[in-house]
Amino acid sequence: MPEVSDIPRTRPATVLLVVVAAVLAELLRVSFPLLYALAEDLGFLTAAWLVPVLFALPLLAAPVGRFVHPRVLLGVGGAVLGGARVVVQVQATPALVVVMAGVVAGLVTLPLVVRVVVARRGARAATTGLFVGLAVDAGIRLAFVTWDPSWQSSVAAMVVGLAIATLVVVATGWVVASTGPWGPDRLRGAIVVAPVLALQTLALASPAFVASSAGLGLAASGAVVVVGLGLACGGLLGSGHARRVAVGVAATTVVAVAALATGPTAVGGPVVVVLVLAAQWAVGVLVVTALDRAGATGTRAESVTPSAPGRAWRTGLGGGIGALVLVAGMLPYQISYELPLGVPQATWPVFVALVLVATAVVAPPTAVEEATVDQAGGADRGRAGTVTAVLAVAPVLVVPAVLALTGPGSAREDGSGPAGEERVRVATYNLHSGVGTDGRLDPDRIADVLEEGGAEVMALQEVARGWPLAGGIDLASWLGRRLDAQFVYGPAADHQFGNAVLSTRPIQRWRSGTMPKGEGPMRRGWVAASVAFDDDVLEVFSIHLQHQDDTTATRQDQARLVLAAWDGAERTVLAGDLNSRPGSPDIAPWFDATGLVSAQADGEIRPTSPADAPDHTIDWILGTPDLAFRDVDVPATTASDHLPIFADVTRSP
Repeated sequence: MPEVSDIPRTRPATVLLVVVAAVLAELLRVSFPLLYALAEDLGFLTAAWLVPVLFALPLLAAPVGRFVHPRVLLGVGGAVLGGARVVVQVQATPALVVVMAGVVAGLVTLPLVVRVVVARRGARAATTGLFVGLAVDAGIRLAFVTWDPSWQSSVAAMVVGLAIATLVVVATGWVVASTGPWGPDRLRGAIVVAPVLALQTLALASPAFVASSAGLGLAASGAVVVVGLGLACGGLLGSGHARRVAVGVAATTVVAVAALATGPTAVGGPVVVVLVLAAQWAVGVLVVTALDRAGATGTRAESVTPSAPGRAWRTGLGGGIGALVLVAGMLPYQISYELPLGVPQATWPVFVALVLVATAVVAPPTAVEEATVDQAGGADRGRAGTVTAVLAVAPVLVVPAVLALTGPGSAREDGSGPAGEERVRVATYNLHSGVGTDGRLDPDRIADVLEEGGAEVMALQEVARGWPLAGGIDLASWLGRRLDAQFVYGPAADHQFGNAVLSTRPIQRWRSGTMPKGEGPMRRGWVAASVAFDDDVLEVFSIHLQHQDDTTATRQDQARLVLAAWDGAERTVLAGDLNSRPGSPDIAPWFDATGLVSAQADGEIRPTSPADAPDHTIDWILGTPDLAFRDVDVPATTASDHLPIFADVTRSP
């Protein structure tokens, strides 16, 4: 614990820790849509080895750290991170090379600044700073309704992006110029950081993940995330035997939550809130324990002083190892939805959780370390740390509170409204998670397309709600607020990737279902909503079937499952990405004695894919015989990799 006279020189290190954690978390999310676009261009097998190579670059800090003082590595890393954040903000579409430069610099810088804070203020302060930084990041995301400001050119996005980048650069210079210990050069404290980022990015600090998994609105899920981060940085541990029990419980909890809450078989519903809060407490316990042990020394003289040269190679090596753990957990988790790897998806988050546990529990502490751990976990400091954590994250709760007071939310099962008109404009659109053909994540372009088409009820596919590959955005919530529409959502591949129906008319009831993946790599699904229509209701399905060319039998089986769910009811529109071409065996089940008619049946069937050079039709709007379609349109746009279809629906004459 620093003396009172030391507090001023410890503040810049803490500030730097907060802003580096916030900026790195954002750039990490921004990198994933860009890396996914690269994988689509080069092939997923090529990406499977190229992406790990990029994330291995932080290992270069290890040999450099043998010859330069930590202040040099920190100075360069902080400058590159801040500079990359500035460039990303002013670019029309963030360039992958710039984003990855920032990510690599951040993965080198963050372990270094954690090491400095541990040396000058202790492990609890470093843990608090790390999670306060993630809380700041969560607050910024919520303020922009989960679409990161790095992608935006609005005045607000520019101000936020440039301000936090400036803070990184200024705080870096402040720390580099300051005096004080730089801490021991150890692997443990450096490795622990990246696994924490992986778990936070994938699930624990993602408002969209909590919203889609728990079935909450974005405001409530944001509050859960912020409270969870407060629990993490509070570091409630106790001392002695109580602390050892807490570490054991925390280790079990974080592994169990990683197994239960991720992947296609993840649990859903309100229990997810409990799991997230418990896991955040557990992660905080493990981090403060790992940092306690990494920072423990017999005497202050054993710490690396500002004048001691070449003592950062273990920190650099640990940061590089942590980066590899991050990519080893997140890359296979996402790529297995396209290329099955033979093991459950939850295997990879569990692996990350086990590495985090190992940093805290492997190799029992020495007598000196035990004394340091107990001192750091003493009752007085525990209470002080908890109060500090609450005060630090409490202001962020203002953001979800504002969200709760504005914008529409998910339609409720028992929702009702006035009768509709006799005409309704319907659209179907595969959103490609909001990523256009240029690789840019831009839900505003999607909203513009839907607005310009006059859509009132929108059947949407590939709706991301927390998928890292889509930058962690809650696309359903964002579009719902932007279009002033209610939405209902049905999970497909997992809770974070599925289908939605948005409606500017009241949604009276809804239902959803999933379909076995059959010969394909990914589970598919559907969702249906009943909206006010002509003194009655119109049921609109949003459907997405398997996409590989050689999975015709699977598509046919999936089509029959959806048709069974429809069960021949009148006043029904079935729309979506059926991955079935006109005249093919894939499309046959939809017209086999069903009476369904296509919106494009009376005119030329226009191609819908790929958006930048459409040459085939795989997206459809179908309706029951008591309905008629008119004013059908398939506008040209590259906001997604598919084209939308719009049609007016009326009662058949």
